[in-house]
Amino acid sequence: MRRSLLLVAIAAFAVSVYGQAGRAGSPVLVELFTSQGCSSCPPADKLLGELAERPDVVALAYHVDYWDYLGWKDTFAQPAFSERQRSYSSRVDRQYIKRRLRGSFTPEIVVQGSDSLIGSAAPIVTRRIEAHAAAPNLAEIVLRAEGGDLVVTLIRGSGAAMDTSVMLARIRPRIDVTIEKGENAGRTITYHNVVTDLSLAGRWNGKSDKTLIMAGVDGPAVVFLQSGTAGPVIAAAQTD
Repeated sequence: MRRSLLLVAIAAFAVSVYGQAGRAGSPVLVELFTSQGCSSCPPADKLLGELAERPDVVALAYHVDYWDYLGWKDTFAQPAFSERQRSYSSRVDRQYIKRRLRGSFTPEIVVQGSDSLIGSAAPIVTRRIEAHAAAPNLAEIVLRAEGGDLVVTLIRGSGAAMDTSVMLARIRPRIDVTIEKGENAGRTITYHNVVTDLSLAGRWNGKSDKTLIMAGVDGPAVVFLQSGTAGPVIAAAQTD
């Protein structure tokens, strides 16, 4: 009986260890839509900085421009990021905010291209990250710097092959901004993993492993696989 219990314990330990190892290359993508002109955003900006430190999370901050009229023009905002958020709004799952908000709002966190959450609501954000982390690996991304270029290897995981967009986000890992006007006037706020450029780098059908060379990508960057341009996220990876 003791030997049986010992074997069960060893097996459980192995499942735990190797299950975690299986997720190591496929962290969960967390996208925050924020604005320097939004007084309720700083707690979400802080939370994103904490999430960016986790090995099981890839964190991105998109600054939107639709609050610029309040008196402060966000120094990172781009219309394309506001459009990305609008593209999400028609299909993300809003059950976790009880569907109280329907259109674009800040701060909004979208987890794995699927769940819309209040960006400062740490407990539910953490729970949804853990839920997605427990899902089977559909793909894995391995990044390697080589001579000023970024070599991206896409590795097929479990499940059926699917057509995906290979997205490249160039980022600034950390920057302090002193805000002079608007709702946050007089505050200096630290922003993390701020997206400066988002582009479609290629397509992948998921039928076999594939390697892409992204020329001239030699700074901090994130690569992720997404169904369509605003569908569920399949995998994500960040440069060291």
